[in-house]
Amino acid sequence: MKMRVIYFSKKKKMVDLAEYLSKNSDEYKPDKIPPDYSLDREKLLVLGMSSLLKLPDDVRRFCSNLKPGTVKNVALYTDRPEKEAAEFIAKLRESGANVIDDVLFVQSSFLPFSGASDEEKKQADEWFERILPRLK
Repeated sequence: MKMRVIYFSKKKKMVDLAEYLSKNSDEYKPDKIPPDYSLDREKLLVLGMSSLLKLPDDVRRFCSNLKPGTVKNVALYTDRPEKEAAEFIAKLRESGANVIDDVLFVQSSFLPFSGASDEEKKQADEWFERILPRLK
């Protein structure tokens, strides 16, 4: 499947999950936002975000340009509260992208160097399997 995993976070757990989820992509390694390579009609874009509301301009511009010609489906994993995720998803939908409602909420850690546990990776696998049938 043509998919990309990109993230906006310096937390090791979020980066670990990006690397773990990217095993489902045949072509790409995970990348930071904004990515080094442009998106080109991706079937699925998985966004890992540690910040959802107060974004740097380049990240905000990137997210506002997620149009159907660039990406068909967007899935989100985050360590932010549900209310922030809902506001972020509403902004993504304004651009016309199909944003999957099922968000993977990751427990936030005060230690930025704490990686993803095996249990969290298992939850990520289960989440990924749940969102596949929702792709357009």
